[in-house]
Amino acid sequence: MSLASAVAPPSEKERAQLLRMMGGDAIRGAVERYFGIKLAFQNCHSVGVFHPNRLDSAAYQDFISIKSQILNQTPELVDC
Repeated sequence: MSLASAVAPPSEKERAQLLRMMGGDAIRGAVERYFGIKLAFQNCHSVGVFHPNRLDSAAYQDFISIKSQILNQTPELVDC
């Protein structure tokens, strides 16, 4: 199951730290192993959290699909 949050990081500093974590394989992998989760990254405005045993689920497959990736791109999200 994925978790979603509509709460933005409190400042650009925290947002930048989140993007650095998601963009780096080593730190992202460490976070995933520590919490026992799978992070899926569509872009700097959409991150999904999934249970590693559910990567075959419709929710995960839809989240990582090319269609979802494209639909998540809007003119409002140009500040990545």
